[in-house]
Amino acid sequence: MNSTEIRTLFQQFDRLKIGVVGDFAIDLYFTLQTDTGERSLETGRDVFWGSQPRASLGAAGNIVQNLAALGVSHIQVFGCVGNDLFGREMQYLFNQMGVDTQHLHVVPTDWDTCVYTKPNRAGQETNRIDFGTANTLSDERFDALIAGLEQSLSVLDVLIINQQFANPLLSQKRIDRINSLMARFSTVQFVADMRDVGQHIRGGVLKVNTAELAHFLTVEHPDHPDLNWCIEHGNTFRERSEGALLITRGQSGILYLDTNGIQQVAGLPLQGELDTVGAGDTVVATWAACLGAGASALQCLTIANLAAAVTVQKLAQTGTASLPEILDLHHTYSSHD
Repeated sequence: MNSTEIRTLFQQFDRLKIGVVGDFAIDLYFTLQTDTGERSLETGRDVFWGSQPRASLGAAGNIVQNLAALGVSHIQVFGCVGNDLFGREMQYLFNQMGVDTQHLHVVPTDWDTCVYTKPNRAGQETNRIDFGTANTLSDERFDALIAGLEQSLSVLDVLIINQQFANPLLSQKRIDRINSLMARFSTVQFVADMRDVGQHIRGGVLKVNTAELAHFLTVEHPDHPDLNWCIEHGNTFRERSEGALLITRGQSGILYLDTNGIQQVAGLPLQGELDTVGAGDTVVATWAACLGAGASALQCLTIANLAAAVTVQKLAQTGTASLPEILDLHHTYSSHD
């Protein structure tokens, strides 16, 4: 693709209607200083200092902010937050981006908004303190959420299905409800990224990394999975799942397998320190937007690969990629335009 083709494709994003259902979180970054010389008068323990706190959307929320950065202006979310300060922060961040939160359920009791706290001490991330990852959603609340999703699917172009938490919104026993909707709404493109229960999805496009693929197939994960390993095991999984498979391979690029065959793009030879946190979310968001805009599989791969290369160069953050950033990287690594 040349720059003109990339710009033309991005012009289609503004008309897209994309939904995201799954596990929404807040990533809370702050600087931690432990050697302060201060002790608490109440407890006699050392006092640590925090500074420069900043919150961003994580998990399924990171997919949403990636969609927004790409220029998708009609985004709808389906999930749950707690009636707490982090839930209010999440709603504020969504509102700042113009996201439709009509089906973001505020659970009044026994639900903590998921938060990944990421303290940075002397340039290194230290032990996280996580909130909300052991939440349990009642069947009644899930039924209400699915009813809202079903109602909205008639107007959506793409639905992204996310599962990240160990105790997720979309548990194994609830995936059948999603599969049923996927079978009914054949005009909607479905893209899934499911860390633990992806093997139960039927149809659509499932994004996996090589470790997840090995886990789903219960096979050993080699230290350095080569292309042949990915193709062999990817096709085995694809035949079981009845859908297409998108395999992220780190610096080796991205591989796509469907009934038409195999497409791949090589990773870019990036220099300097890299931070891969959230890169998979960028791939999912970019693939979904390109797919919804009618791009070919190879075009989707090319843009997703560029977008991920943008975000991995953004350190200590769940980064996003915009059109100018993607075009700049394309110009840097393209031999001709």
